[in-house]
Amino acid sequence: MRRLAPLLLIAALAAGCGEKHKQSEAERVKMENEFSQVAMNIANATITSGPADEATMEQYTNDYIALTRKYADDIGDEAVKQRLADEVSQVQPWCLQCGVLLLRESAKY
Repeated sequence: MRRLAPLLLIAALAAGCGEKHKQSEAERVKMENEFSQVAMNIANATITSGPADEATMEQYTNDYIALTRKYADDIGDEAVKQRLADEVSQVQPWCLQCGVLLLRESAKY
């Protein structure tokens, strides 16, 4: 029995691996609010008549990438790729490096 206990523990832990987390409605709303906040920050940075501050745009882009990583298991790889691709069209006219960051991240999924 003592030999079998560690194997049963490992089997029980492994059984939970690979399962996707099913978001509750509250979790989904929280996630969408976080994405909306970063998107709003990006929009506010690009709303000026002059060029956007690249350092600020890169920070917001990195924030967006961090969110996609945080929620990747919840939304799935295809949705992550789609969100990143959509964001490229928003930031690339203002910050070429930001578009490159998003495309590199998208290639990981």
